[in-house]
Amino acid sequence: MQISTGAYLGQSEYFRYLQKRGRGLRLLRRILMSPILRFFQGRVLDIGAGIGEFLEAYSDAVGIDINRDCVEHCISKGLNCLQADAYHLPFSADFFDGILLNNILEHLDRPEEAFAEIRRVLKHKGSICIEVPGRKGYDYDRTHVRFWGKDETISFLRENGFHDISSGYFPVPCAWAGDILTHNKLRVFARIEKEDMPEQVLR
Repeated sequence: MQISTGAYLGQSEYFRYLQKRGRGLRLLRRILMSPILRFFQGRVLDIGAGIGEFLEAYSDAVGIDINRDCVEHCISKGLNCLQADAYHLPFSADFFDGILLNNILEHLDRPEEAFAEIRRVLKHKGSICIEVPGRKGYDYDRTHVRFWGKDETISFLRENGFHDISSGYFPVPCAWAGDILTHNKLRVFARIEKEDMPEQVLR
């Protein structure tokens, strides 16, 4: 099961937490989101859409979240959002030009299964952006199941057919900042070449 709400947070409690965080950091998050908005082109899937911050900023986006309150909130704002998880994406093959996983990968107990679905719904030459917390942020949330450093994330992407991989840390552009700042994160961009991948990998 993909855990985006947290084992100790109920549906409504998690939703209120996201709303509170969104009010306090809305402008800063929009500024920090600008490299993602410039990176993507075409239709993008936001896995773990939360309260819809990316959906509001990017016009051709579809969101999914397992939290019912988050989905209903996004729909109430006229955003395209469905209740689903990363292991069963309710879309046809080769449907998206890009996929965003913002603070999701560290919650997945079966990342290989999730990426099988991601490869399926991504188009050839599709793009992906992943954001994961640093060590301080990872330790802060006990629902996190696996820490993803830069080397582990890049290796995992390569194993799943992604290339043209670039990465950086933000808002402080240093790896060590994630050890002392809760909200310093790693951001990774990559693209996939599906035509060069064995058919059994794409299934």
